[in-house]
Amino acid sequence: MIVPLLHQWTKANALFKPPVINQCRTIELKLTKLWHKAVETSLGKGNLARKNEFLHTLDTLFDILTCKCSIQLCSESNCSHSGKRENNSHIDCGCPREKKIPVLELEFIKAQRTKAEGQGSMQMGSIDYSETKKQIANAKKREQIREREQKKKMKSEEAIQREEELCQDVYHFFDIPPINVNATKLSELVDLSLEVLEPPLTTSLTSQELRNLKETPMQVPKWPSHTQSVERCVKMVTEAAGHVYSHERREAGVLNKTLLSSCPSIVNKIIPIRTSPTAKLETLRLSQNK
Repeated sequence: MIVPLLHQWTKANALFKPPVINQCRTIELKLTKLWHKAVETSLGKGNLARKNEFLHTLDTLFDILTCKCSIQLCSESNCSHSGKRENNSHIDCGCPREKKIPVLELEFIKAQRTKAEGQGSMQMGSIDYSETKKQIANAKKREQIREREQKKKMKSEEAIQREEELCQDVYHFFDIPPINVNATKLSELVDLSLEVLEPPLTTSLTSQELRNLKETPMQVPKWPSHTQSVERCVKMVTEAAGHVYSHERREAGVLNKTLLSSCPSIVNKIIPIRTSPTAKLETLRLSQNK
């Protein structure tokens, strides 16, 4: 049932193909719904108004166009182009370009949508071979462009997916900028205009985690400026430095070393005295007599 229907639309214009018209699955659902209404009406279900509405539907166009925008003829809007050009109709359409109704067929579609009792102001005639050939060429060109764009999109998506897989476990590294040792001001210590540097806070994040920050803001932990062990170490070093180093102690230490270096050094040597065994024995006797 769908094949003759599609053939009839394509016969009117070769550009009447998806996505200008509905996909086959959508057309099947529309036909099935219309068939159920026909069965219910034939069985006498529903009131008279519903029956008349269904009969009126049979006389109107089975519209499978994706674009449902209203078409207005030039004669209806008192347009200055009325009768002066091939297309005598206007449409205020906001549909995507690939879903728009061909401009050449606007007047025909308007006539088909507004026809009454199966007859409209315009009817299908014999085939215009030159126009049909041109339409087929345009349809092929559109299809090629669509396939090319689809391939580009798929290729781009594959590249992004491949990059995400490669960068899933890759971390960013923070490059330390060169330090100006000749700087006289703190602002001259690092030249921030040379390159854009990544903040150290994000160096441990993966590429996927950085992308997720667009949706959920980063919760920065409130770290203290120094840990307890560092503060204790600083305190101990400060106390030790106060005992061995200060402005007064430094001056006294320099003077002390200067004076000591200018004084002559005296070397005291102890010369051991050797005694004979006889002298040792005499000393022992004297100590006993006492």
